[in-house]
Order: sequence, then structure tokens, then C-alpha cells
Amino acid sequence: MYDCKTKILSSIPDNTCCSLAFINVVLFSSSHIDTKNSSILINSTPEILDKVKNIISNFYPNIDINIWDDFLLLKGNIYNLLLDCNINETGQSDPSMFSNTCDKLTILKTIFLTNGNFYYNQDNSKNSKGYNFEIVVKDEKFSDFILNLFSEFEFRLKKTRRTNYFVIYTKNSNTICDIFVKFSDVKTALDIQSNLAMREMRNSANRQNNCFESNLDKTIDASASQLNAINYIIDNFSLDILDEKLKEVALARIANPDVSLNDLKTLLGGKISRAGIKYRLDKIISIYKKLKGEEK
Repeated sequence: MYDCKTKILSSIPDNTCCSLAFINVVLFSSSHIDTKNSSILINSTPEILDKVKNIISNFYPNIDINIWDDFLLLKGNIYNLLLDCNINETGQSDPSMFSNTCDKLTILKTIFLTNGNFYYNQDNSKNSKGYNFEIVVKDEKFSDFILNLFSEFEFRLKKTRRTNYFVIYTKNSNTICDIFVKFSDVKTALDIQSNLAMREMRNSANRQNNCFESNLDKTIDASASQLNAINYIIDNFSLDILDEKLKEVALARIANPDVSLNDLKTLLGGKISRAGIKYRLDKIISIYKKLKGEEK
């Protein structure tokens, strides 16, 4: 059982109404009822079976309990139990009888424990797709009941069909956090928020890095064009064909081929603005193109 489920299970109250609400969902979702032999076979996790055992022992002493591995067998006077939980002999449940707020919350907690999943979704390439919270049931009427119950607590979940099952789910991280807080599992909610914050920091760092690399590529490309123009003028004419302002910038670029315009501004003592340096380098490129006949 996941840690979050262990925490949620421990938060279910031991009072009579919540105990019956818990048993109602467990019997509906995880049991086989045999009225002919007055028995109920429950298949679930050891933690859930242990809670069932304690409840039955406290409220129904006339029912015999046998537990092994992931199974628990109830034998004896099971009819009062079924009647109290509003479950008929075929295993059909009517949980609407539990009208108290604590009962409704217990039903939501228990159906998540028995039929729910919570996981961090990734595709085959390990790319994050975020968190997913879902509850999977066979009975559509019961799925609608659970969906409406979540709505009563102001949680907006969705429903879809998956082969022969009905899935109630949400992928909204804030909603999932709020559900876990409501389920008395604050730690999982904090873990989600922490992971989301770390993911946002990584994404921000990646965006900044990508921006830096993009700007660096632009700087390298621009510098290459500028050096190409300056070297052509040197090889075929002379820097003396440039005026002193253009020559000063040309010499600075030759001496510092990889630096940005801001760095060139610093190297030139800050007496020329970044825009002024760019204008002069663009002017040199324009002269180069005219000398090659590419511009008039």
C-alpha cells in the first residue's frame, strides 16, 4: 500500500457511522457475498483487512473472522451487517443512506483506497505529463454517485469509460493537492507542491539556458559576418578606407572575435553605446557588400 493510502486509512474515524460507511464500500468493491453459506469473502490489502477485522469484532461479535494473506472470510450472522450497510444479497450497494458529512468523506476516502490510483505520469521518453488521480469502478451508477459526492466537496472531477470500467479522474495538480488535504494527507499535498515548484524552477532554468544559447548563437553568427567583412576589406583594400570611428570598432572586433556587443562596449571604455557599436559594424558590412557589388 502506498504511503498516502496508509495515511488516509488511518484518518478514517472509528465511530459507528463512518465504520459502516467504510465497510459498505469495501464490501461493494472487494467482496464476494454468499448468502447460501452465510459468508462474505473479502480480497484487499492487509491494512484494509485489518481495519475490517477490528470493526467486525467490535460491532458484530456473532460473525466469525478468518484472515490469511490478502483475504478475509466472514461467516455466521452476516444479514445484520448487510442490512446495516444497506447492501443486498447480490452485493449491490446504496451508499446514499450515509448522509453525514463525515460518512460521505469516509466513502470517498475508502473508494480511493480500494479502487483508486495516484501517480506521476510520464511518457516512454520520460517526459513529464503531470500528476493523475483516478478511481476506477465497474458500476456506472456508483461512479456517478462518487462523482457527485466529490462535487459536494467542491472538487470538479471528470468521468470517462475505459473498456468495461468507468474512471473518475483529474489531472489538475491543484485539485489533487486539495483532495489530499481533505483526505487528511497533507504530506502528499506538500510533496506535490514541492515537486511542481522544482519542476517550474528546472523549466525556468532550461528556458533561460535556451535563451542564453540562442543569444550566443546569434552573437557568434553576427561576429562571423562582421569578421568576414573586416577581413575582406583588409585582404583586398586596407582598413584605411574606413574612417577612424569605423576603424576603431573593426580593430576591437578583430581582437575580440567572440565577445558580445556589450562586452565590446566595455572594452572600448564605454565611450560608445551598444547601439553605436552595432551601427558601426553594420556600416562596415554595408561597405563590404558595396565593394563586392552586392549593394549599390
